[in-house]
Amino acid sequence: MSLGKVFKGVSAVLIISLTACEAKLDLDGVNETKKKITVRHDQFQAASKSSEAIVIVGSRGVILNSQDHGKSWKRQVLKGDSSTSLPTLIDVTVCPDNRFVALDATRKLWISDKNGESWQPKPIVTEEEVTALTCDSKGIIWVVGSFTLIVKTEDFGASWTDKSIQEDAIFSRIQFIDRQHAVVTGEFGSVYITADGGETWESSGLIPNEFYPMSSLFTSLNEGWAGGLQGIIFHTKDGGLNWQRQSTGTVAPIYNIFPVGDQIFAAGEQGTLLILKEDKWVSYTKNLGFGYLRAALQASDDKFLVAGGGGFVKLLRTDLLSHKQINNN
Repeated sequence: MSLGKVFKGVSAVLIISLTACEAKLDLDGVNETKKKITVRHDQFQAASKSSEAIVIVGSRGVILNSQDHGKSWKRQVLKGDSSTSLPTLIDVTVCPDNRFVALDATRKLWISDKNGESWQPKPIVTEEEVTALTCDSKGIIWVVGSFTLIVKTEDFGASWTDKSIQEDAIFSRIQFIDRQHAVVTGEFGSVYITADGGETWESSGLIPNEFYPMSSLFTSLNEGWAGGLQGIIFHTKDGGLNWQRQSTGTVAPIYNIFPVGDQIFAAGEQGTLLILKEDKWVSYTKNLGFGYLRAALQASDDKFLVAGGGGFVKLLRTDLLSHKQINNN
């Protein structure tokens, strides 16, 4: 079995809602639950930030929106094609004009206004599974997925151009480093780069052992990290030609590697939150529960956001020594 199949199984677990217990006939309790910003069956997958707002997306069409750096939130639930279907939102990005774009696993984009409050669906013209997206500095939206899918839209989903590699592997992450350079990572240790704004893509080495990166982050054309199952994180200093495994002290899957200022963090299963110190990953803080952490970003100069399973959303201080959590609920 390929690691890609394992990854799809893990992803499926992440986006399946928790089974609801039978509610008591307590109307006051029901009404109080409706007022909550998050509930325990929320499964948050990704977050993005513009100059106007922070947006978190998750399964069952849930979107959280904050316009005060994560101190308070508004909750919205998008509707699907029918009254009983809800979008499965697995990624979100923001374009230069401050419009957010969310990726729906059912091959749709959801495009917002500049405040991330009003959303409209657009179909993605592909038969492949979609896994991740980004919006580059020119406002072009890129989507990657199965069978080395790379497609782009320059008009917010009205038309699409296919730049796929046509190989049997799943891409899991796409990141533009600057206007011309981008990196795609995926199944079997695949690393592809472009130096012409996405017009052509070339293989750039392989992550060892056919590693499946559930997340990757490049801070420059040369330096990057890739994380995945069993708490494994690889590091490259030469643009993906060579990779070295770094110590993490965990076997929990790593779902996100993200920057906070000049520091690099990793988040994953079982409340795992790590910070990179020299060439070793160490635990940043504990008591974050037993669910997964996946959505993460810097919310302000001194705080960053993590969110994940069970409706978990927290602001944390960027100061490692304090280890204090700031509950925004």
